[in-house]
This record gives sequence, C-alpha cells and structure tokens, in this order.
Amino acid sequence: MHIHRLPAWQYALAGGTTAVLGAYALNSIVLWLLLQAAVVVVLYRAACRHRCGWWLLFAAALAGLIAAAGWSIRSGVPANTPMGLSMALPYALYAAGAFQFGRRKQPGSAAEAGAVVLGLAMVAWSFVVLPYLGEPGYQQVGNALAMLYAVIDIAILATVLRNLADARRGPARLLAAGGLLLLTPHLVYAATGSAGTVPFLPGGPAHLMIQFCWVLVAAAALHPGAGVYLPGAEGVGRRPLIAMCTAAVASPLIPAIADRRAVVVVPALLTAGVCGLLLLRIVLLARLAERRAGQARAALQEQQVLQRRLAYRAGHDALTGLANRDLLLDHLGRAVAGDRPYALILCALDGFKEVNDTYGHHVGDTVLRQVAGRLLLFAPEVELVARLGGDEFGFLVTSGADAGELAGRVVGAVAAAPFVVDERRIPLTARAGLADGVPGNDTVLGDADLALRAAKQAGGARPARFDESLRAEQTERARIAAGLRQALADGSLFMHYQPVVDAGTGRMTGVEALMRWRRDGELVPPGVFIPVAEQTGLIGAVGTRALWLACAQAAVWHREHGLYLTVNVSTHQLRDPGFADGVLAVLAGTGLPAAALVLEITESVLIDAADTPVLGTLRAHGVRIAIDDFGTGYSSLAYLHTLPVDILKIDQSFIRRLQDPPKPTDVSLTRAILELARSQGLLAVAEGVETGAQADLLRELSCPLAQGYHFGRPADARSIDSLLRDTVREPAA
Repeated sequence: MHIHRLPAWQYALAGGTTAVLGAYALNSIVLWLLLQAAVVVVLYRAACRHRCGWWLLFAAALAGLIAAAGWSIRSGVPANTPMGLSMALPYALYAAGAFQFGRRKQPGSAAEAGAVVLGLAMVAWSFVVLPYLGEPGYQQVGNALAMLYAVIDIAILATVLRNLADARRGPARLLAAGGLLLLTPHLVYAATGSAGTVPFLPGGPAHLMIQFCWVLVAAAALHPGAGVYLPGAEGVGRRPLIAMCTAAVASPLIPAIADRRAVVVVPALLTAGVCGLLLLRIVLLARLAERRAGQARAALQEQQVLQRRLAYRAGHDALTGLANRDLLLDHLGRAVAGDRPYALILCALDGFKEVNDTYGHHVGDTVLRQVAGRLLLFAPEVELVARLGGDEFGFLVTSGADAGELAGRVVGAVAAAPFVVDERRIPLTARAGLADGVPGNDTVLGDADLALRAAKQAGGARPARFDESLRAEQTERARIAAGLRQALADGSLFMHYQPVVDAGTGRMTGVEALMRWRRDGELVPPGVFIPVAEQTGLIGAVGTRALWLACAQAAVWHREHGLYLTVNVSTHQLRDPGFADGVLAVLAGTGLPAAALVLEITESVLIDAADTPVLGTLRAHGVRIAIDDFGTGYSSLAYLHTLPVDILKIDQSFIRRLQDPPKPTDVSLTRAILELARSQGLLAVAEGVETGAQADLLRELSCPLAQGYHFGRPADARSIDSLLRDTVREPAA
C-alpha cells in the first residue's frame, strides 16, 4: 500500500501544534522550553542554508528561549520591571527578521505596508496607546515600556502586511500568521488595561499564542520557498489602492471622532485634506512613472531585439544566411584549443566568374543561394557550414565523420543537377580542399586553402587532401615571388629572342621576345616563374618590363632590317583597363611603330578577354594580334570570324607529326589549318620547326612563316645581330 509522504514543513506544523497543546494541557515548563529549543535548532539550520532574515529570526527565537527560561525562574514579576523589558528584544528581532525576509524583489510592498500601518497607528494611538499610557497604576518606567512595545507592535504589523503581499505565498504567509499571533496578546492586554498582570508567563493563553507563533516560524523555515526570491507585482491593484486612499484620508479624522472639540476637529479636517491632495499628487506621479517605465521597457526590449539582430548579422552571411568567415574562425579557434581531432573542408565553385560575367551578378547571387541550400543538407554532419566570401564555402567537421568522403559528397552535390534561374539551366562543378587538424594546430585554414588550390590546378571538379608537399610548393612559390620582386629592382630580368623566318627563303622577318630570369647564376625556366607571377599579381610589372626591353631593342632592328616583334600577353594583363594605354605609351617611348608589334595570345585567353575593349583599342592604333598554339583550344570558324585576329601560329604538336616520310593524315591537318588561315585572310606561322624535312614540307604547303630550333634558338640581342649580319636582309612581308 502506497503512503503519501507530506512535506517536512507540514510535519513540523502538525507536530509543533500537537506539542504546544500537550505542553499547555500538562502545564509543563520543561516541555515549553524543549519546544522553544527545537524551534531554535530549526531556525539555525535555515539561517545556515538561506541566510537573509533567518539569522534575525534565529536570534529572536534564541532570545525568546532565554527570556522564557528567565520568566520560568522568576514567575510573577510585574510587566513594568526590567524583566518585562526582556521580551522586547525577541519581538524587535522578530520584526526585523520578518521585514528582512520580504525585502528583496519587493520594492513596492514596503510603501504599501507603510501607508496602511501609519493609518492603523493613528487608530492604535487614539484607542489603545493613549488609554494604555493613562493607567494610573503605571509609573514612568511602565509608561516608557508601554511606548516601546507599542512601537514594536506597529513594526510587527508592518511586517504582517508586507509578507501578505509577498509572492512566496507559503513561507511569507506563515510568517504573517506568526506576526498576528505575536500581536494579539499585546493588543488584548493593552486594550483591557490589565495592569499588574504578565501576559508572557508560561502556561497562560498569551504564552500559548506566542508558542504557536514560533511553530509557524519553524514551519516557514522548512518550507521549500524559504530561500527562493521571486519578483513581486509591478503595481498596486485597484482595490488595495482604494483601501490605501480611504485609510490615508480617513485616518486623520479618527481623533475628531473621539474628541469633537474644535481644536481637534479643525486640524483633523485640514490634515485629511492635505493627505488627500498629497495622495492625488502621488497617484498622478505614479501613473506618469508607470508610463515612463513602460516606455523604458519597450525601448529596452527594442534594444535587446536590435542587439540580437546585430549579433546574428555579425556572425552570418547576408546573402545566403550561412555562418560567415568570422564565425567559422571563432569555431575553428575553439576546435584548435580543444582536445579532439577535427577537419576543415573548403569548397569553391568552378567557372562561377563566367556566370557573373555572362548573366549578371543578380543571377550569380541566386545561384549562390541555391548552392548554399544544397550545402546546408550536410549541416547535421558537421559543426558549421559557412560562406567565406565570393564562391568559397567552408565546413568544420568535429563529429568524427569521414572528412574525405564528406568532401567528395559535397563536390558531387554541387554537380548533381544544373541550377535553374529564370528558366536558365546553369551547370556548375566544385572543387574542395581538405585539411585534417589536431588540437593546437592553428595552420589548418592555410593547409585547406593549399589543398583547394591543388584541386584547382588539377582541373577542378574534385576534392584534394593536404599533404606536406603542398606546403613545400607554397614555400617555393613564395621564394620565387620574393625573387621576382627583387629581380624587377635589380635588373636580373632580361630578354631572349627567337627568329621568325620566311619559310620559302629562310630570311628573318621578325622575332619573338621571351623573358628570362637568372637567379643565383642559374636560369629559372619561364614555365616556373610566369605562373607564380600570375598568381601573385606580379605579371603586370613583369609584362611591362618585358615590353619596354623588347620594344626598345626591336625599334633598332625595325629601322635597320624591317623586323617585327612578337610579345606574349597573359589574361591578367588584358583584364587590366590601363593595359592598352600602357602599350601605346611604350611604343611612343621606344619609337617602335604600332604595325611592328604583334601581341601573342592563346585561344582561351583571347576568348576570355573578347568582351574587353583592350584589343579593339590596340588594333585601331595598328597593333596586330596573333593566336598562339592554334589548334589546341577552342579552334572554330566562328571564333576566327568574330575575334580580332591577324596571325595564326600553328601549334608545334602539328608540326612534330610531319616526319620523314610524313603520314597523309598529318599533312592533311596542317594543310587544312593553312587553308583556313588563307580563307580568313590571316598570316600563318608554323611553330616548333626542328628539322630540315619539316621545313621542306612547310615550303611545299606554302606556309608563309616559320620558327623553331631549325632556324634559330632563343638568344640574346647580340646573337640576333650576328644572324642579321650573316643573312640577306629584306623587308618583312
């Protein structure tokens, strides 16, 4: 059979009541003292746990125990003796403790209790205290003691009213009931004027009420809400307000009811009027304060909403709603400082720049939002999905998932289906760079970026994992970039030139300028330092230096031998809005005619820069444009028809096939390219001619110009001067 267990405070209330009634029935002083001692122990434990006013209540109970023991020893002592004063201390400590109990979180209850207590004090003074002081049997000590108890009783009454308004209904109301039990014997004793009797003696009815008071206080100490502080009501209700107003106005009139002489009635009426006016003013100020408080609360709530919104925006990307770079770095920092392995995946879109250039940034933004939607599908598997900027995203993996497999699925999710924007189907692929991190490794972001770059160099549309070789490559790139900056300052960059000859006569008609760099006494291949120059943004300075050196030398050869100059140009240079003006400034500064300059561009670069006005501006001034490595890129009649091209340079892979004897298919391919160039009115140049057989076959195919090791290797200007002196000099075609 299940027995419901009551809370401890209910047991204390029931047990204490039984003990009090038993002690009263047996009239046992020992039981009274034991009961009071038990209350002292309970209050001591409550004071140790909750503090606040419980220490004062403990002190009040202890003082009451001492006083009760003294009364028991010296029973029958009149109340106007110093022994009667001994109960003032427990009463005062009780009032202070009960008031302290309701102090926190209840700023309005003190004012309410004070207003009512002042009104009741006038009643008590008129009908209780004044008659009490008027007892003829009391001497000076008795009058002073009566006044002291009257003040303490008013304080206890204030705590009763205060605790009744407390939000902690249980313990507060138990204390309020205890306060009423303390007040009752005093008021009855004062009202009846029972001089010469002592209300505190053990065994009397008044003492019984006092003991019940301490039982209620002990139960309040054991109540679950004894140490809990809750916010009270923010305002005074209508009914309490009406009661307070009535008490404030009516209380000054009470003396006039007892004594109707003019000297009493007139001041009472004036006092009531002043109280009414003051109360009206207080009510108006309270309403104004309430409105101001409401406005302040509304402003505070708005500020909190704004702060939350700003905090969200500070950590999230405005376009996609994903976490931003700052939030990712914050989480990454915690992962580095943690104690578990983690991984970082960086993902970037392949060809996203073309989407913006072709369809506009509004379409690109829509695509990015759709990409973010697909990437958010991986959010349950990772700690954070973030957009780092542009078309780059990041995944922080701390859950122990297979980061390599996850990177592959991320790449597959982007390429799974085209992105649809305004009925446009835009296919995209993605590349990913993965770096594994361990606690304390703060280089994981740079490692993942190196892996992402490796994925791009491998062709994109794939993931790549970081390894130490990538760091070594990065270190070498940084060393080359630093060397290039130094070379631009110290002049260690110089030019070599390879002859371009008439395929029929072998006479030199032009030269191709090739940049060279000597570092620490050794030549660095262009295939090594040119890509680094493009990646680091140095290609503009390197290209300008090459153009000045080559044009200055070619101006001399053009005046003396009619040679033209070919210079290679990268896509980074063509994307520079000031490139055309820079080329024209070089031509003007060196004296080389614009018609003697050919800018050599690969097919892919030429198509990428077709929408820029640079080539049109240069061609309008007479500069010619050549397609380098023709046949290996986007070769088509449509491109040749629309692009600003003057010269086709046949890729050397076609020329190498022209062996002795050549295959008919190889010859037919070369012949087709030459016919294509003639049909478009373009000048053809065969690259990579290394044997006499290849040169003879090109003459049979009526190829206009050729260059290669068979006619001359790249050499310095002095060697080219020697070649020009040893050959027949005729104007270039």
